[in-house]
Amino acid sequence: MIEPSTARVAAFIARHELDAEIISTPAGVPTVESAAAALGVPADQILKTLVFTGPTGEVVIAIACGTGRVDRRKLANAAGLAKVVIASPDVVFASTGYPAGGVAPVDLPTRAIVVIDEQVMLQEQLFGGSGTDLHMLRVRSADIVRLNDARVDSILRDPEP
Repeated sequence: MIEPSTARVAAFIARHELDAEIISTPAGVPTVESAAAALGVPADQILKTLVFTGPTGEVVIAIACGTGRVDRRKLANAAGLAKVVIASPDVVFASTGYPAGGVAPVDLPTRAIVVIDEQVMLQEQLFGGSGTDLHMLRVRSADIVRLNDARVDSILRDPEP
């Protein structure tokens, strides 16, 4: 059965005539590593879409690939804010309509500031959430930027020396 949020992503794909598809992952893919293994792709092709909030309630959405960790200072700077904090699951759902851990990289709120890590742009095809950990969205990086009116910047933590 397709969950309502996954059906929402499917409708978005159809409405925008995207070269994208929803892929069923019946065993679930709660982590980047499990998603990469289930799809048979490198971890760098797996997206995570994380929701943060700014000092006065701004919604900031970070889209990054692989196992890299988002640097909150870099993200805040890219968003033009003093700071950001990770949103609670309730805020994630209230602001995006998706559950935490299943936020799709498309069909995001227009009022959100969307920042995509520059490494995402090195991949043409990527796989991100589509509402649950039982489905993944295959989507093009250019479409993610275009459809979210997103900013592209370096937002990952620097590698440990």
